[in-house]
Parts: sequence; structure tokens; C-alpha cells
Amino acid sequence: MTDSPKLKVKGLGWEDKEEIRDFEQARYFPFHSDLIVVVEDHIIRSYDELVKLLEQGKFKGKEYLEVMFLPIIVGG
Repeated sequence: MTDSPKLKVKGLGWEDKEEIRDFEQARYFPFHSDLIVVVEDHIIRSYDELVKLLEQGKFKGKEYLEVMFLPIIVGG
């Protein structure tokens, strides 16, 4: 997608590093794993869902979107 914001990707919740990635690299995010993908406080389940979120215009003009991979914690 042209004019798409860059993605500031934070590690797996426990890692304190951040990487800048092109929007198109989101196609390879671990959407179907034991991680939750959160983009600007929205849980995203697929690349297509991320594209639809961007098309809504809510983030128009933003240079970066914050992305976090959070582990799913199961317990009782």
C-alpha cells in the first residue's frame, strides 16, 4: 500500500526492543500463533483486518503505527 505508515514493532512483551518495519511486512506477522497482535490498541487477527483498519482513515497522516506482540497467558 502506498503512503502507508511504518510500523513500530515491539517484541514479545518481555523484550524491550523496537523495530521499524514497512507496512507490507505485516503480512508475515504471527497472526495465527499463541500471540496477540495489537495495533494502536486494536486486536488484529489478520493482515486484511489491518488493511481495513487503515482504510477507515482513523490513522490518516500518521507516520508510525505502534504494534505489539503479546503472549496469550492461560491460567486458572
